[in-house]
Amino acid sequence: MNKLLFAACVALVCGALGAALMVVGGPGHARMEKNDAQRAANLRKLGQYYRCNLPVEPSLGDREPQDTPDRCAGHVRKPDARDPVTNEEYIFTRTSADQFEVCATFQTDTQPRDRYPFQDIMFDGAEGCVVHARSGAGLKWAIQ
Repeated sequence: MNKLLFAACVALVCGALGAALMVVGGPGHARMEKNDAQRAANLRKLGQYYRCNLPVEPSLGDREPQDTPDRCAGHVRKPDARDPVTNEEYIFTRTSADQFEVCATFQTDTQPRDRYPFQDIMFDGAEGCVVHARSGAGLKWAIQ
């Protein structure tokens, strides 16, 4: 009787652990979520850098470097932000004279994308981009 009760308790504990790992995702999934949070933070940093140091693009009508806004004091050097898994640089694309995006490929889609650090990222499947655009008389940058 004691052996049967012990076996039932062991089976119940193993079942509970298995169910918990299925719901939470286990340590591998937590690692992927951490990497995605790092990617989101890196995109935000690179977006701020490019907002202040936009490369000259003659095909878009640029003739000289952009005027740097007053709030760009800490963005002189490009941050060494790379993908935490592949160590690749993130993709910067200047989509128009007044808009650019910095993109990365994310590993998970289970995180709430309407909350920090993902709320400013526009997702298209696994790819997420921070999009900055200028508009108005002052031509101030804003995250889209």
